[in-house]
Amino acid sequence: MKKLPLMALGLIAVCSQCDPLDLAEAKSAEQETGIQVSIEEVVSSADQEKYAEAFVNCLMEEKDTKTAGVSLVTEQIPTYDIVEQRKDELTEQARLEEEKAERIALRKAQVSKRIQVRAKALADARAKEEAEKEAAEREIAKDATGEYYKGIRLMYSKPYEAANGHLTRSNGSIRYNGHRETWYSTKEGCGQATAVKIPGKHIAEDGTIRDKDGYICVASNQSFMRVYSTLMTSLGPAKVYDTGCSYGTIDVYTCW
Repeated sequence: MKKLPLMALGLIAVCSQCDPLDLAEAKSAEQETGIQVSIEEVVSSADQEKYAEAFVNCLMEEKDTKTAGVSLVTEQIPTYDIVEQRKDELTEQARLEEEKAERIALRKAQVSKRIQVRAKALADARAKEEAEKEAAEREIAKDATGEYYKGIRLMYSKPYEAANGHLTRSNGSIRYNGHRETWYSTKEGCGQATAVKIPGKHIAEDGTIRDKDGYICVASNQSFMRVYSTLMTSLGPAKVYDTGCSYGTIDVYTCW
């Protein structure tokens, strides 16, 4: 709302043959009209009468008039249409900001939901992996014989971590760790060693023949490696239980 100077109110009062305005009347006029009045001082009735004429001339000439060192300026008050237009603009701006806030909130909720779903999936996968790992460790612990060979825990039936290019049924013969490896199996008896008795002889999960401690049973040349000697093969720790091979050959007993 524009401010109407006290001087203008005083001049209007003089022109209307009203009594000069004082401070109290100015405040009353402000309350009744809703026009905010800026009051710096209350001029005398003589000054009001002098300024009234200048004020009327100002309105007639539609220009600023300076009288007795005081500037009288007419001010344009916004029309109803302008106020309503500005009100509509503010309302539309508020609506757009509200829609933007709703879109942001919706996007945040969607992202948060996706994060929660992803986090749950990762947590479930991690829990499953941990459960499988614990189960495997329990099986390994259950299968372990309690013996070790060069830091490797001997397993009663579980496969050892085989070396790259290890001996298989298909390749038949390989070179490994300074010796030649072959494998031997019979359909009847499945890898019977004949030189000595094998304590706790059994078939492991990888098809090798092992003793009660988890050593893979092998045959060797007596001059190359004596009976009951232990060594590392491409399939895991082994123990010599038979002879009759050529020098430098290790024959792995299997049930392949």
